[in-house]
Amino acid sequence: MAWRANNEKFLENSETINELKFRIGWGMTGNQGISAYQTFANYGPILYGNSDEGINIGFVPLNVRNPNLKWETTRQLNVGLDFGLWQNRLTGTLDVYDKQTDDLLVNQPLGPSSGFTSLLVNRGSLSNKGIELTLSGTLIDKNDFSIDIGGNIAFNKSKIQNLGGSPEDIYINGNIENRVFYRGQNISTGNYFRTPANIFMEGEEVGRFYGFETNGIYQTEDDLAVSDTQAGDVRIVDQDGDGAITEADRTIIGNPNPDFVFGGYVNMNYKRLNLSVQINGVYGNEIANGNLIQLGTAEGRSANILSQAYNNAWRPDAQSNTFPRVGYLGESGSPAITDRIIEDGSFLRISNITLGYDIPVQKTTVFSSANVYVTGMNLFTFTNYSGYNPEITNFLNNGNIVGVDWNGFPNAQTIMLGLNLKF
Repeated sequence: MAWRANNEKFLENSETINELKFRIGWGMTGNQGISAYQTFANYGPILYGNSDEGINIGFVPLNVRNPNLKWETTRQLNVGLDFGLWQNRLTGTLDVYDKQTDDLLVNQPLGPSSGFTSLLVNRGSLSNKGIELTLSGTLIDKNDFSIDIGGNIAFNKSKIQNLGGSPEDIYINGNIENRVFYRGQNISTGNYFRTPANIFMEGEEVGRFYGFETNGIYQTEDDLAVSDTQAGDVRIVDQDGDGAITEADRTIIGNPNPDFVFGGYVNMNYKRLNLSVQINGVYGNEIANGNLIQLGTAEGRSANILSQAYNNAWRPDAQSNTFPRVGYLGESGSPAITDRIIEDGSFLRISNITLGYDIPVQKTTVFSSANVYVTGMNLFTFTNYSGYNPEITNFLNNGNIVGVDWNGFPNAQTIMLGLNLKF
């Protein structure tokens, strides 16, 4: 439903407001991301050897039936505003939304005695509320010179409302609370990062980082109240104060959800020259830089590490609160990540710069237009993140792993020269 207010009498002669439209909408959609016949026990072929050294074909169950399985549903309320000012030299849209998703499709882990790893169930509710703003405008447009700019910014706040489980004790900000939660998926099956990085908890945002809180490095003069520690080890906070570091000492250590995401562009034209610049970025999110588990610790093995992890490692004659001692192995086999690998993931990237020139074609009948250009992509990134690329793409299709950088590739810079011809 919409109301175009600029058609009303009180605005029809306005010299400032050219377009003003109010919108409101509500809808409900379903997610049918369910394989066929998941409500039934499905069977499939399997090959196995027989006593005659041949191969037999059998049929085995492929899943646990769930007759109560149904679509997850999303209800969304959206209120919007479209406007154009000063002969549409400035245009924009503003949207405020409230999206509620119920009966989430979740793969519930099963015990090994069942013979299956998981069961697809409907469990949980998730809320997303946010604001999106888009602006575009013409700063200069006279003679042979023009400048157009635009941008967008989006704020979103997610909240897990229901997980359908039983509450358990967990430490949050140093206090023990009784909450419903489940942990995400293990990151790796190798020697490093063999543990989940995320936790999904009722009342919290999606995928908060969960692990050990640290407080520097143990020094020679410290009282080693925690067992199995020595000077030069990472000081892990003993949340329950029992004198030992166990899985019970895990707590929330970070948040991969950004405060906002943004983008923008600038287009400039002067006679036959044209220049365009595009930017994008995020602010307020954190990244679990899993590469630091190995690279940031001088374990005394043959694997590569950061030079400062060795040169600035804790030593009795050069005590440090930055890197642990040479030979420290605590983080490689740890049952949880630590906040030492949690980094600020905010960034601003100049993602594209294109400079072009329109070649005169008036004296030829072959082409109607011709433009030669040079484009640079991913030229500059401004960030405090120490990894290759703060715009991480690992595990994009895995909702149980959020904001984790693990063996990610750098974002390549590209320079391209091209020619556009229109016949």
